[in-house]
Amino acid sequence: MYIKIHRGARQIGGCSAEIACGANRVFIDIGSDLPGAETADEPPRIEGLTTGDTKNSALFFTHYHGDHIGRFGEVAEGVDVYMGRTAKAMLLNIARYTDREMLPRYAAIKTFEARDKIHVGGIVVTPLMIDHSAFDAYMFVVEARGKRVLHTGDFRTHGFRGDKTFEMLRRYARDIDYVICEGTMLSRPGEKVLGENELKKRAAELTLEKKYIFVLCSSVNIDRIAAFYQAKPAGRLFICDKYQKEQLETVSLRHAAKSALYDFRYALSYGPNLDERMEKDGFRMLVRRNEWSRRHLEKYFSEPYRKNSILIYSMWRGYLEGSAANRELIEFLKPYDPETLHTSGHATAEDIAELYRAVNPKEGLIPIHTEAPEEFKTLIPDGNIILLRDGETLAI
Repeated sequence: MYIKIHRGARQIGGCSAEIACGANRVFIDIGSDLPGAETADEPPRIEGLTTGDTKNSALFFTHYHGDHIGRFGEVAEGVDVYMGRTAKAMLLNIARYTDREMLPRYAAIKTFEARDKIHVGGIVVTPLMIDHSAFDAYMFVVEARGKRVLHTGDFRTHGFRGDKTFEMLRRYARDIDYVICEGTMLSRPGEKVLGENELKKRAAELTLEKKYIFVLCSSVNIDRIAAFYQAKPAGRLFICDKYQKEQLETVSLRHAAKSALYDFRYALSYGPNLDERMEKDGFRMLVRRNEWSRRHLEKYFSEPYRKNSILIYSMWRGYLEGSAANRELIEFLKPYDPETLHTSGHATAEDIAELYRAVNPKEGLIPIHTEAPEEFKTLIPDGNIILLRDGETLAI
């Protein structure tokens, strides 16, 4: 039995890991590299997944972000692929607007619910739902021949549902031998981390300050949208486009009965019939970098509306500065002087240290999805931190 980090041992994004037992192989994620990554133009060549004998292989996606799923098109046909049920539905919505050629492959993905047992030959994979900026995201417990490995995927504890993380791990991730753990934030020590509830409170305050509020955030960051939606005062419209409305309806259909946080029944897809009410009563509008959004922004950032308008940028600052900066996004935002109100989808250093204590792996922790793997040794000085290189095999 072995563990291999195919990519992600020393970079954020583009990750892919393998846990194998005998002829059977479980792969977790195969993502695109972030902009500016050294390996961004290199196609993944992974035996048993993109090439070679794949009949005993299965691929599991932690969530639908591009840096975890973006290379799916290079996976060999016939590999069994799994992801969360709601995550798949949201991925299909994305593909209908952006990549219709991939629709048949996305439609063939098998789905699971939290704590299902999925068998890949002699390997058993158990998904555990966690809090992340992608909805319906998972960790995985992978076990075979008496060995148990926990792959954390991307996680956090400062989201709406994050406070249950360690309780869940103590209950369902017992007797773990190895943890494969994300370390995104370890190279971003100065990044401020708000709780989603704190962000929601600030969003409510902004509603009192301004009448016309635009929010630029990921259309699939459902918890972020929920924070702004729930902060909406009575009588104030919540406006989005057709695609965003479809994503919100997908989540509401499956989760509103479990939590009012995901009941988006009063979100409206924009139509000209709403113009008069929007001007009179005010609104919150989700926008994206497109001409539809630009038209609305130009109107409300001109007289007589300008003094009552604000654009809130609620995404990672790295898209505005540094190697991953998106010049088109920067130019799109420039005329509107946006206010930033954002928090990370990733585990803080304290989260990672607490996870290690909660799981207490018998053999050690393997960093992934990080530019600073050595920081794990400083963070957990009494732990066994195993620093692998991309492509290196660890026999377990």
